[in-house]
Amino acid sequence: MTMENIGNILNKKKWQPKLDSFDGLPVRPPVKQTRLYLDNEYFEKGYAAAFPDSTTTVYCILAKYAHHEKQICFPAAATVMKLGGITNRSTVFRAFRILEAYSIIAIIRRSKGRVPNVYALLETSHWTSLNSLPFETVIQGIRKPKTVSLKQGQQSQNPPYNSGTDETRNHLMESDKEIRAENIKTAKNTEPIKGEISKGTLIMLRGYYEESDALAAYSELQRNGDASPSFSALRGLLKQWAREGRIKEKKPMTW
Repeated sequence: MTMENIGNILNKKKWQPKLDSFDGLPVRPPVKQTRLYLDNEYFEKGYAAAFPDSTTTVYCILAKYAHHEKQICFPAAATVMKLGGITNRSTVFRAFRILEAYSIIAIIRRSKGRVPNVYALLETSHWTSLNSLPFETVIQGIRKPKTVSLKQGQQSQNPPYNSGTDETRNHLMESDKEIRAENIKTAKNTEPIKGEISKGTLIMLRGYYEESDALAAYSELQRNGDASPSFSALRGLLKQWAREGRIKEKKPMTW
């Protein structure tokens, strides 16, 4: 059957549009396996209006690749850039962080090789509302530069490589370990505000660490000036604690 030009169909006098029907036009079928789906709440609750257009574009691409049952996907950043017409790689990762901050998606970040991250599209009941977490706050957290704590004065700075004697460097390393151990102990004894950590982030961290350790890391990062620690920052601190033998790391999740 030859495909007829839409303009020709519309220009035919015999075709008359009706209020509830476009019979005669090739409307798309009600079911199509290769069609992506977005939750109505993304628009109804103001996320699409509040977020940059690039963030909505990235979310659409994740929805396109998401497995229909598991709702997980792992497109490379380059793929997202190509499909979304995005020229700046940092724009893609900013979109990931925005979606993650509102628990619209959860992310497992891969640190080895060129293996892409894994993304999970979360159920709408777990999304963080724009009222409880203003978009401006999220953007400020993303743009906030990393700073060095000056609480201990100049001594908190790392000495230049090859400076001082081996004995001095060993002493500094041991002191640093003791300080980190004390920080972990303090974090574990401090009751964190559980509601501040996004549900999606907590769910993903449970696959690697005990919930109490994740909450302790969250509190530690907050005390160090990170008002809203990301999954990446939390995972990094927890991995450091695990390497030092302070906590135990669970077997990695498999999908």
